[in-house]
Amino acid sequence: MTEAIADLEQLQRRASALTTEARARARAYQRSTWVRFVGVFFPIPFVVVLLRLSIDAWFYYVAGALFIVSAAVLYAIDGAASDKVDAAAKAAEKAEEAYDKALRRELKLR
Repeated sequence: MTEAIADLEQLQRRASALTTEARARARAYQRSTWVRFVGVFFPIPFVVVLLRLSIDAWFYYVAGALFIVSAAVLYAIDGAASDKVDAAAKAAEKAEEAYDKALRRELKLR
């Protein structure tokens, strides 16, 4: 009986730790996402607007290509970060379900 209680406590600690980690990852993702978006969508258009009266036509093509490439890189980086957050949330959810299932099983045995 004490072994079952120890297992339940261990499952609860694991679920709690994974939930805390998932929340921390989500907060970090939300904080860093706006920085990544500003880093992509601000500098290139700002430089184009700033220098629009003194640049040649070819510079617009270069700036456009640079903008598209940086947006694609942002998409890949942000997608990977989002996948990590989703994986942490799913792991926490599975641990919580395992704890709930074990707790129900233990209550049925009593």
